[in-house]
Amino acid sequence: MGIFDFFKSDKPNEIADTTLKVDFHSHLLPGIDDGCQTMEDTLENIRELQSQGIEKILTTPHIFKELYPNTPEIIREKLELVRKTLKDNDLQIEIHAAAEYYLDEWFIQNFKNMEILTIKDKYILVETNYMERPHFLQEILFELQISGYKVILAHPERYNYLLSDFRQFEDLFNTGVLFQCNLLSFTGYYSPVIKKAAHYLLKNKMVHMVGSDIHKIKHSKTIGQFKKTKEYKDLMKLNLLNNSL
Repeated sequence: MGIFDFFKSDKPNEIADTTLKVDFHSHLLPGIDDGCQTMEDTLENIRELQSQGIEKILTTPHIFKELYPNTPEIIREKLELVRKTLKDNDLQIEIHAAAEYYLDEWFIQNFKNMEILTIKDKYILVETNYMERPHFLQEILFELQISGYKVILAHPERYNYLLSDFRQFEDLFNTGVLFQCNLLSFTGYYSPVIKKAAHYLLKNKMVHMVGSDIHKIKHSKTIGQFKKTKEYKDLMKLNLLNNSL
């Protein structure tokens, strides 16, 4: 048994559920990262999600020390403002906030001594540099796991350092890290090679959950169109964790 076998998780199984009720991984809190910039943007996106049958939103602003030095206090304050605005506009939808943590040297040095915004049952959403594989990636994933976190890797299909050889996905998957693919990736929105990688993960049942990664209304509307396709129905046949979050 290898060192990571202890954390290895089973591949999702196919089931009959085809209804996505929980939207996970978005940037809907206005003005604190590269997502929605105004409250009007936020409301427009939330209305679009409601029209798609979403009943609960788990939004995840960036925490990236160099670019988006958000804190739990900043995020909670903005979340309460959004909740109040939703109520004032008669929009009945559940919304919570965690964070998308950028894995860098600063995070490695500080995560044990700071408050981590997690999703239910200590799920933590993380991302890495898109172009270069962090030399400490295996180390930090292991450290988070032994600290009791259930690590969700945001959009693995978008990391350029994994796209040269799809077999690398298997190595990472086998560490017990949960894979969250972006719905937009399946549409070709980012690039053809990212779409190919997303379908590879789908075909091999290496998708634990899906994320909208909404930053603007174009994302929401593109996802709405994708939800009408056969590819989306195939994705919904997996035992996704979204609705249990």
